[in-house]
Amino acid sequence: MNEIERPRDGELLGQFATAGVRYRRLPADEHRQREAAWRQVYGHAFVAGGRNHGSPFRTPGRHRKGAKAIHEYLNEQAAHWWLIPFLSAVPGTSVHVVSLALSAFECEGPLLELGDFINVEFFVSPPDLAWTLVRTHEDFALGGPYFVRADWIEERGTPAAP
Repeated sequence: MNEIERPRDGELLGQFATAGVRYRRLPADEHRQREAAWRQVYGHAFVAGGRNHGSPFRTPGRHRKGAKAIHEYLNEQAAHWWLIPFLSAVPGTSVHVVSLALSAFECEGPLLELGDFINVEFFVSPPDLAWTLVRTHEDFALGGPYFVRADWIEERGTPAAP
């Protein structure tokens, strides 16, 4: 079967139930597709200059980190969102995947703070990838959480915002 329950899924599903979040666990192929789509937009958003590894983007370094990231994220108006564990490292962050502790989910309902999962590597984004919150095992220590909006990332060749 393509749907796998991960070690921390039960804990997350409990939070979903408490908050009234409806969810669908994503099969492995959808998990990979959604992470790949995320990487097309945000894969180098946290790297100074954003040009590493042939990225078509650069960033003026505009993103939120720590408590500011959580504040920005919780003020988003999203009723439909994804929670997608990373399958590999994210340049410029402390994301370093050792093993998957959570399944990937498509959710409907209020955004959750998700602080109980501080040691799990994942992102939360709406389906249009207009913004993202990145959670890492180093949140509030050596890096993370991170929040960035897609419109804060500029394409190569365009002038940086003042």
